[in-house]
Amino acid sequence: MRQKRQAALRLLLVLALLAASASCLGGSSGRRVLVVMTPWTAEAEKNAFQAVLTAFEARTGITVRAAPTRALDQVLRTAVQKREEPDLAVMANPGALRSYAQQGYLVRLDRFQDKELGNGLLDLLKSDYGPPWSRAGEAVNGAPYAVMVKASVKSLIWYAPQQLAARPPDSWAGLVGVGESIVQRGGTPWCLALADPPNSGWPGTDWIEDILLHRSGADTYTDWVDGKLGWSSSEVAEAWQAWGRIVAAPGAIHGGPLTALLTGYGEGARPLFTAPPGCSLTHGAPVAPDPAAPTEPVLGRDYDFVPFPEFQPTPTPTPAPAPAYEVSGDLVAMFRDSPEAEKFMAFLASPEAQEIWPSRQPASAFSANRAVTTRLASGYATGSVARRIGELLTSSATLCFDASDSMPSTMAAAFNHAVVDYLNDPTRLPTILAELDKVRADAYPQPTQSSVCGF
Repeated sequence: MRQKRQAALRLLLVLALLAASASCLGGSSGRRVLVVMTPWTAEAEKNAFQAVLTAFEARTGITVRAAPTRALDQVLRTAVQKREEPDLAVMANPGALRSYAQQGYLVRLDRFQDKELGNGLLDLLKSDYGPPWSRAGEAVNGAPYAVMVKASVKSLIWYAPQQLAARPPDSWAGLVGVGESIVQRGGTPWCLALADPPNSGWPGTDWIEDILLHRSGADTYTDWVDGKLGWSSSEVAEAWQAWGRIVAAPGAIHGGPLTALLTGYGEGARPLFTAPPGCSLTHGAPVAPDPAAPTEPVLGRDYDFVPFPEFQPTPTPTPAPAPAYEVSGDLVAMFRDSPEAEKFMAFLASPEAQEIWPSRQPASAFSANRAVTTRLASGYATGSVARRIGELLTSSATLCFDASDSMPSTMAAAFNHAVVDYLNDPTRLPTILAELDKVRADAYPQPTQSSVCGF
């Protein structure tokens, strides 16, 4: 009950800030104070984004206030319904972007009042932001609606070198074997945490998406995102089963399934850094070491990563397919058109702004601007996390945007819930997939073409 009251209070505070700022004037210049709603409540993220805002204010004299909330989707929808929407907001995912755009709430980037500024922004997005980054910001009829403010890679396996005799193998069968051997020695191979109300389960969706992408390829992945491939299909069902062989086996995950279901996703990797470690491996975007650890973990000694392993068919095709990686990012869209908001959107896409966040968090935040990522990566130490992930992002690999983030919101929510149900009882998989197919029938009233993958 106390947590519900605190959540309600936070909602009221954010809405009050939005209402108070909607008509606020900034100083003697007469310019409006811009409000941008964000999901970044952790200090490191808040400070990094504030550095972006500070740079914009120094360049333009325009004041921007961040309105952070962990329940961004719910708070934003309430604000929109009350007609107290912010000037700009970070979208929960591309699916939410499409929903707001289809309802006419968002400003198209090709409809700027300042045509020169708008044309410059569109030219930049075309030249420096390749797919899937540019496509993730598109909505109605492929029109541009958002700018990617930062990017991340999800197709990574993190591990504790001291717990493994060697680096994790680059094949799926080898990775499964490593987990089984750790269990046989009395250890626990995997860390997993799925709790993130009201979106609990999404770390598990990342697993299944990665498996489907690497097992069946980018075309199958795209058909699934677009609703053309059923959940009960052999490709999708086998991806769930493969994940089950990793995490549903006895002793496979730290604390067991119940602990995974109740542990907040932000704390999921912490057992990797305890003494002795509570697990040896974890999956996902760059890992944040435990801030409460007595000494800061050292990359290469205490933790490291390898790309998600490939499923190697027999016989292996010649030539072998290019590697593929699942990526994600944070999109900013504009609800209220104004000269100040247009300047802010153009600034967010600029190389100057795109360098700020990755420079402050080089191991966990990256730019969707390929030129910026290439330039920053070349300045990092050889072998560092930042350089290796930067090189991965700018390689010839196929990049596919997070599948559930690209699905309709009702489909993504059902996917999250299904992951929780599956981990609680893997024997229900056929029923779970049949229920997802029912949601799919309603979530895709007409064919879609997401182009979720690209180079």
